[in-house]
Amino acid sequence: MYRVFQQNDQRETLLIDRLAAAEVPDEATIREWARDKRAFISSVMAELSEERAAAAAAVRSVGAQPVMFEDFGGRDADPFNAYMGEVETSHIYIGILGRTYGQPLSTRFSATHTEYRHAEHHGLRIAGWALDTKHREGPQQAFLDEIRTFHVVPSFQSPDNLRRQVQDRLRGIAAEDLSPWVKLGSIVFRAGQVVHDRNEIEVSARIQTDDVASALEAMAPDDYGRGQASRFTWAGRCRSVRVTNVRSTTTTARSTLTDLRLHVVDDQTSHPFEMSVDGFTADDLTDAALRVALFRAPNPLAQQHMGFMVETRDPLEPLRDAGVPDEIVRSLAELMIVEELVGSGRAARVADFKLGASVSGLRRLEFSWAPPRRYDNELYRESRPVCGSVRL
Repeated sequence: MYRVFQQNDQRETLLIDRLAAAEVPDEATIREWARDKRAFISSVMAELSEERAAAAAAVRSVGAQPVMFEDFGGRDADPFNAYMGEVETSHIYIGILGRTYGQPLSTRFSATHTEYRHAEHHGLRIAGWALDTKHREGPQQAFLDEIRTFHVVPSFQSPDNLRRQVQDRLRGIAAEDLSPWVKLGSIVFRAGQVVHDRNEIEVSARIQTDDVASALEAMAPDDYGRGQASRFTWAGRCRSVRVTNVRSTTTTARSTLTDLRLHVVDDQTSHPFEMSVDGFTADDLTDAALRVALFRAPNPLAQQHMGFMVETRDPLEPLRDAGVPDEIVRSLAELMIVEELVGSGRAARVADFKLGASVSGLRRLEFSWAPPRRYDNELYRESRPVCGSVRL
């Protein structure tokens, strides 16, 4: 029988290595990361043509693809919808604000302002810069004030200065993505390396917080060789594991080099049976459970007194209790959702994860999840999108 979703009344308390910093990767690693990344460049065109070219050069220099009006060419679709579509399919929004605001569109905002709001709505990484000037149109100053309410917007003095800043920002985003957060039980920390070889997992990490280092050391096997059982979540994967060894080295920098050896104890080759309830397939039940838990959507089976079939815990609740800093909330939110979906066997993977900035306490969340293969001869099913606003 397919797993029934039970509401977990026990709230998880996270122990997070909040002092952990992302390690700067080498250029080859950054280019590999950037290979499939698209950065949408948004600004008033006439005033900032040189700055747009400089930003595009910075994007190309790290190996990513700049997306800008100058390269769009002819489109059969309505231009406005085409440009908004380009925003939606990008990963990073680069906004450049100069002196002028631009002509308002039917949205009552300028093109740059509209593109910014659309990018924020769809959870893109937001990176903005403002020309260092004392002469800015009133609407443009109001636009800049709006962005600075939610994002850091540094100033630039010249196209070359902007190019260097955009490069540094993209390298910083790459470092965040390439210094993955992992979760072992309720402990969250950055891993320098995770090696997964069949049923064995080796994790190396530099731990900066004493409480986190002590908690990991406490998971070491006892005198009888019995290690603690937990879930381990990393890079879109989640496995049930048993800790078989913990080795710690304290450095002069007051950090702890920790090496973990984990043994996978779950059988990822076994598949749950398909079960339908009132016309809902197993995948429909997962989809409904996510919308109820994350977005407080109505329970579609409540009227039939079978609402428990789509009940699951809210995977983001522990982050709310932990008061996670904004610079790491996206990475940790993805980690929690992967654990809930992949760790329970309800999904094979989670992809295209986007979490926007907090606006009035709400963040735009978008991701897709792929249903698991339930039979050996079954092809992977089409991914299912999830989008909505979460309070986080």
